[in-house]
Amino acid sequence: MEFNIGNRRLKLYPDGVIKSRAIMRGKETKNEKWDIINFSENGGGYLVCGLNVDGKQKTLRKHRILHLARNPGWDIFDSSPNNCIDHINRSKTDNSVENLRVVTQQQNNFNRSNVKGYSWNKSRNKWEAYIKLNRKKIHISYFVKEEDARAAYLAAKEIHHRFDNELTTEDLEEIAEYNASF
Repeated sequence: MEFNIGNRRLKLYPDGVIKSRAIMRGKETKNEKWDIINFSENGGGYLVCGLNVDGKQKTLRKHRILHLARNPGWDIFDSSPNNCIDHINRSKTDNSVENLRVVTQQQNNFNRSNVKGYSWNKSRNKWEAYIKLNRKKIHISYFVKEEDARAAYLAAKEIHHRFDNELTTEDLEEIAEYNASF
């Protein structure tokens, strides 16, 4: 499948290999040569490559390139909070079509695995369960047992950390009612 990023023509092959049209002095060569794009893992664990686009060197993440190839109308350079690509299974190197989805930055954070959602509150001498939503820390409750705080966080996560396409009207009403209680 052939697609463009700016002035660069690229090809995505069924085995996941991506090639770019060879360029010399900013223009495509006449011999129709295609070069394999090599990716390396960056410090954050994502596969990245360097690519000269419209005369400027760009560092691009492989999952964003693959999403563009499969969704030509999508803007790869839109880095707004509403245009993140989420790895559903949390594996940053699994760029299969079924594992990638466009989400908001908040939804992308919902999919993090290193979040506890509770901590020890020294002043109350209890475990405090909380959840973050719209950049706000929402208190759930205090608990004597750590496992109860974790269970409360996970229950709140089921309600609040869902994606729009997973919400029913009943869910939306429940969330609105819950949020109104604060």
